[in-house]
Amino acid sequence: MSVPTVTVLLDLVLIMAAAHTLGWLAEKIGQPPVIGEIAAGILAGPTIIGHHLSSVLFPADARPSLNLLADIGVAVFMFVAGLELDRSIFTGARRSIPAVASAAYLVPFALGSCVAITVLTRYQTGNRLHFALFVGCALAVTAFPVLARILHDRNLVNTEIGQLSLACAALVDILAWVVLAVVLALAHPGGAPWRLILLIPLVGLMWWVLRPMLGRISQIGNAQTMIVVGVGGALAVAAITEWIGLHLIFGAFAFGVIFPRERRPAVESGVRVLSAVLLPGFFVVAGLAVDLSGMDSTAIGELVAIVAVAVLGKIGSVYLAGRLTGMRPRPAAAVAVLLNTRGLTELVILSVGLTTGLIGARLYSLLVVMALVTTASTAPILRILGMAHGPSETTARTDTPPHRAHDATVPADAEPDARLDNHG
Repeated sequence: MSVPTVTVLLDLVLIMAAAHTLGWLAEKIGQPPVIGEIAAGILAGPTIIGHHLSSVLFPADARPSLNLLADIGVAVFMFVAGLELDRSIFTGARRSIPAVASAAYLVPFALGSCVAITVLTRYQTGNRLHFALFVGCALAVTAFPVLARILHDRNLVNTEIGQLSLACAALVDILAWVVLAVVLALAHPGGAPWRLILLIPLVGLMWWVLRPMLGRISQIGNAQTMIVVGVGGALAVAAITEWIGLHLIFGAFAFGVIFPRERRPAVESGVRVLSAVLLPGFFVVAGLAVDLSGMDSTAIGELVAIVAVAVLGKIGSVYLAGRLTGMRPRPAAAVAVLLNTRGLTELVILSVGLTTGLIGARLYSLLVVMALVTTASTAPILRILGMAHGPSETTARTDTPPHRAHDATVPADAEPDARLDNHG
């Protein structure tokens, strides 16, 4: 066994232990576990333990292997997130979803681009337009997988608010990756943006061919077979979307969406273990590039500006869009707060920007802190809104038709604002 292999195995054990411990501590202070996992990543970087110890614990030759394991963990988790998405939410709130999703992306994107060319000019690494567009992408994103984990941990995933938030976040992140692909094509011409066209036949193939095929397999396969089919299929479709240029998380998520719902409980319980083992590695790998040791007063002011624009742009635009489409005040506020969640998707986009040279290490570090702050603010604000722990045991059911895959529930104490809009 080679030295890098030994190092990778030991690093994986260390990562799991640190992520689990800090995730547990985060829960003790009322935060989702993902906050502790992101903190574990920053803790592993040079900001806290120093450059020397960080490079000793996570040497350069071991990091590519850790990246690969982390990507697999992300893909598996996104498959589970797709399993939990109620497909009928896209028809149950047709008016709200496109309006809220558009506002959730376009307003923060515009504000972020403006901040890039006014406040963050000293971080510009190349073309001014490309830099501004990328910062806009970074501030506009909603971290779908982190949002899914927060909803699951808070028992909100099957509420109407949770389902609408997931649907909007999915659309926001798809738009985010498409815009990012365009920015990368502009900044680094010579790639293959034409591959994005293949997304259309891929969606059709999955829905009209692969989905019925999975339904037939589920009728004859046992639980173990379906777990293998689920993980294998998620990784295969993730590889296709990664090759297309839309990132692997959307292929894995899409496969979870079309997976047979009647096999969800057995498959989900088995797959979550694999995700819990591998996913924390991504936070640590991303945190290794964070270095805040050289921050000055100017950088602190810039960080405040970044966080303010990210929070106000996202929450304000989503709340206004929700109210204009008929949502009541408290559900509109809750959805706005949930869509302000960043984290995993944010870290992926920032890593792309760092590796392609669109941003440097100093701005990357500030944006990672912004992702941590905006994600950490979700739970306290939900608690203020009375939705921190989701439905109680005596949940009030909505008038959702009984044939839906998941009955959308709302917290018992959320009436009369439990409905998303005035039309049910």
